[in-house]
Amino acid sequence: MKEKILIAGAGAHCKVVLDLLLSGGEYEVAGLLDDGGVQSVLGVPVLGGDGEMEALFRAGIRRGFVAIGGNAARKRVTARMERAGYEMVSLVSQHAVVSRFAALGAGTLVMPGAVVNAGSRVGRSCILNTNCSVDHDCRLGDFVHIAPGCALSGTVTVGEATFLGTGARVIDGISIGSASMIGAGAAVVRDLPDGCTAVGVPARVIRQGD
Repeated sequence: MKEKILIAGAGAHCKVVLDLLLSGGEYEVAGLLDDGGVQSVLGVPVLGGDGEMEALFRAGIRRGFVAIGGNAARKRVTARMERAGYEMVSLVSQHAVVSRFAALGAGTLVMPGAVVNAGSRVGRSCILNTNCSVDHDCRLGDFVHIAPGCALSGTVTVGEATFLGTGARVIDGISIGSASMIGAGAAVVRDLPDGCTAVGVPARVIRQGD
């Protein structure tokens, strides 16, 4: 019998998570949590809002996953699920390639076509989106989102809650700080600080956080 899993979130990102889960694997989707008034996603019912989290845990659902694309919101909801007692699980598409010498943190999603090579360590509740690549010995902090088509060369470091936009490229050995945003198609060829927004080829900082 498959273990039941509760999914937090019912937006656009939830669709791809459900598609992965409903295609097979070790988990049965018990339902969704969302406060936005949505009734169901891909035929999976919304069981209630965040206020139902503890009751559903007491009812016997022990596994959880946060299907929210935004890094800050994903971090907040993950913390709530963990406080309620849920074990956060990682989900890896059967069409992804993850080296047996790589490590994935709890709650991380690896989408179809993604590649994670040997020696890389991916933090908790990260999103490795469609057709992205993470080469050898990279270090990704918790709650990072690597968008579709991104390519990280070897020994790249990405700080917590940073977002890399679609098709961004990062050359080997680069360090990108926490809570930063890298624009779509950017080419990162030098280290970037915490809390910045960087765009262009080569990527340049256009905004720095307080």
